[in-house]
Amino acid sequence: MKPVRLSARAWGLEKSLLRQIADLAGPDCINLGLGEPAFPTPRAVLDGVSRNIGRWPLGYSANAGLPELRSRIAARAGGDLDPSCVCVTSGSEEALFLALSILVDPGDEILIPEPGFPSYAGIVRLWGGRAVSYPLRPEDGFTLRSESLAPLLSEKTKAIVINSPSNPTGAVHPASELQRLAGILDERNISAISDEVYRDLYYGNDRPASIRTWLPDTIVVDSLSKTSAMTGWRLGWCITPPGLAQAVTAVHQLAVTCASVPAQRAALLVLEGAADEERRANLIELKRRRQEALSGLKVRLGLPFNDPDGAFYVFVDVSSWKRKWGNSLQIARDLVSRAKVVTIPGIAFGSEGEGFLRFSFAGTSEDFAEGLDRIARLRSKA
Repeated sequence: MKPVRLSARAWGLEKSLLRQIADLAGPDCINLGLGEPAFPTPRAVLDGVSRNIGRWPLGYSANAGLPELRSRIAARAGGDLDPSCVCVTSGSEEALFLALSILVDPGDEILIPEPGFPSYAGIVRLWGGRAVSYPLRPEDGFTLRSESLAPLLSEKTKAIVINSPSNPTGAVHPASELQRLAGILDERNISAISDEVYRDLYYGNDRPASIRTWLPDTIVVDSLSKTSAMTGWRLGWCITPPGLAQAVTAVHQLAVTCASVPAQRAALLVLEGAADEERRANLIELKRRRQEALSGLKVRLGLPFNDPDGAFYVFVDVSSWKRKWGNSLQIARDLVSRAKVVTIPGIAFGSEGEGFLRFSFAGTSEDFAEGLDRIARLRSKA
């Protein structure tokens, strides 16, 4: 029997470099590439699920999600959002997939941040669009600059993806820049997709701004995965303007019918406030780990980086290692095989990320310190 031919859209698809590097790690490795907080799901959520799992209705929910959960999400988003504009999804990545599925036609251009989460470009290409990168530069603290982004917009531009706080840099985009960008997009009738999965993980006094404040028709992608240590529950949502809600729900129905109902029930507990105390404690602990991570990087490695204002990543400049160790992918592979430390190469986030490694302080401070010591020892032998 001849091999089945792949569709054109599936040709060349493979696991992201984030997963490829993680797959190289053995049990003796310290993982400084974590994309999830090393906290348990809040005890209050687990207890609530345990008490109620036997009496909750656990059949299909409505395709778009439990009405009471959608109402909570709408209230959280503010601005008198109608719950009909909310679709509960199997994690934020499905929400992103849905958002791009209803916007992208073959040949459309979608602007994506670089360095940025690799799924942005992958999903755009899967739907036949062209991912156009807008650079986030270290001299700007990796924050968005509307004046440098505007020239990239064309008649083919359908939407722009915004991620603040950012993966992989931890940068928070200034409200003033988001406001200016909103004006540009509104004038040109270009959609915005705001990836806000890290928005509640911030280290300043004020919650990071959302472009939706100035552009109400923004599509918002969000979840509880990072902020409530619920990555494995696979629960997210997509907020759309009214004219797109039906299309998003229809594609979602074709993909998964509805999000996991037990996960929706758990999310409802979080949004009703059951986990507030633990979420606050986790953020305080993340702030402490952040400070220890930044101090450790300065003392043990002495490499340049921008202090992250959100998320739980530090994007570290390792370009000075290139002569001895090669590019960021070669460095990351070397660290896994020789130092037994997992980091994520900057090239995984696009060409603008080359010369950097992403370090995560989402794990324990002890592991972070040990990982840095292993890297420092390897460097001393090079």
